[in-house]
Order: sequence, then structure tokens, then C-alpha cells
Amino acid sequence: MTEIIRTEQSIVDIKQFHLSTRGDSGNVLNGDYKSQIIFSLPDAIVVDDSIDYIYFSVPYVVVPNSFYIINYTNNKLYVLQSAVTTLYEFPVGNYTSQSFMTTFKTLLPNQFSITLGINSNVFTITHTTTTFSLTSASTIDAVMGFSGTTAATGLTLILSRVCNFLPLPRINLRCPDLAHSFISASIDGSDVVLSVPNNAKLNGQIVYNNTSNMKTLFKLTNLNSFQVSLTDDDGNPINFNGISSFFTFQFEIHRRTLAKPLPFNKLVSFINSNSVIEPEKNQ
Repeated sequence: MTEIIRTEQSIVDIKQFHLSTRGDSGNVLNGDYKSQIIFSLPDAIVVDDSIDYIYFSVPYVVVPNSFYIINYTNNKLYVLQSAVTTLYEFPVGNYTSQSFMTTFKTLLPNQFSITLGINSNVFTITHTTTTFSLTSASTIDAVMGFSGTTAATGLTLILSRVCNFLPLPRINLRCPDLAHSFISASIDGSDVVLSVPNNAKLNGQIVYNNTSNMKTLFKLTNLNSFQVSLTDDDGNPINFNGISSFFTFQFEIHRRTLAKPLPFNKLVSFINSNSVIEPEKNQ
């Protein structure tokens, strides 16, 4: 038995779901990338007549900084020379400018050379006999420091920007069912729940705490399952190389009424008042 509690102020009921991208936490969709997972939580949230509104928030996130600076989304260099375009793919991994130049010299023909400006931090590429261009099809442009098709002047090409071997500046936590924010990017960013700044060293842990108590209204009538993705700004799933992420989803449920079990003494009284005691029969 229950009794209904009514108050002038909302009764706050908080539900927390402590989630992760471990294989036993949900259905991981992209293997050791560990950045796309479906959670199945039957009746996790069910809206009923007692509820005024529900706030959703992410109090806590821990993400491993185990992804590579150069990965499969940004490792391709297309070189146009004598009307022939050649693709060079850099091995995925973490690079410095020096290790990148070493790999560049290994991948490209030995007629190419590359140097780094000591003060400018800009690459200069030279070919001994033939002019060349780096084409706009390249995905490594932001790392090397150029944009669009860039042609050499004579046999030398001085890139237009500094090289960039910094890791991703932020990780986007995406969930279409729960998102009410937007990120400016080259693709639709309306499914972003949270953008976590990368505040960790390589191979460290990126930790986010919701110290500002940021929350949004939950606008669905129920929640039984949902997909969470961890991506870069362009929506590419991040490869965490087999290391799991951990995060908490919180629902702050504001109710007008709340069903409460009867106290023990009232429950006993109720049972006694509804019991029929039959008279003893004479033996």
C-alpha cells in the first residue's frame, strides 16, 4: 500500500546511470575504437502524470587520451607531378615535427626533401628536378600546414601555415535522443550532448566535471535505449585504441506528487482494520 504525498514545491527524484564504453556495458559498434555504443536500459525514464519536468545533465566524464595525432582520417598526402597524382599514406601514430620529416623522407621518393623553419615552424618541401603540387584531396593538410591545392614555385614549396602536431582540442559526446546543443562544424552538430576540452597529456586521462551544473530539459516521453558516440568536430568516431571511456548521465525528475509506502504502524492498522476475526468454535 502507498500514500500520495503532495507538496507546494516539486519533489526532486534523481536517477544516475554510470556508463562506459566497455564491452559489458552495452553494444559496442566499432570494436577497439570504443567510440560508438548502444545502451539498452528498459524503462530507464518513463514520464507519468506526476512529473512536471525532467532535467538531463552529464556530471562526470573520463576519456583516455589514447588516440593518435595522425590517424586514418588525416594521414593522406596527394602529390601532383607531371600530370600524375600519387597518394602517400602516413602510418597512424603520434608524431613530432622531427619524426614526421623522417617518415616523409622514407615515404616519398628521394628527390624530395623537407625542412622546418627554426623560427617560423613552417615546412619547406623541395624536389631536385620537377615542380609539383600538394592537392586539395589531401587529408593531412591541417597537420602539415597548407590548405587546398598548393603549388610549388619552381622546385620549392613553402607551406602557408605552421605545422600542427597537437592532439584533438576537444571530444564531442553525441547522443541524438538527449542532445539540445549545437557545435559549429562541417557536418550537422545538433546531436552533441557535451564538448569536452582535451586537458590531458598524451596517454593521460581527460577529466570533465560539471562544476557549472549545466543541464537541459529532457523532452521525450520515455527512454529505453540510446546510442552514444565520441567524435571529433567533423563527426568522425575517435579511435581510442582499445581503452574505455566512462561517463555519468543524470536525470533530475521534478514531481508534483510522489507515491510513498505506508509507515509500518499505518500498514499494521490497515491490515487489522481489514481483517475479519472469526469466533472460536467450542470443542
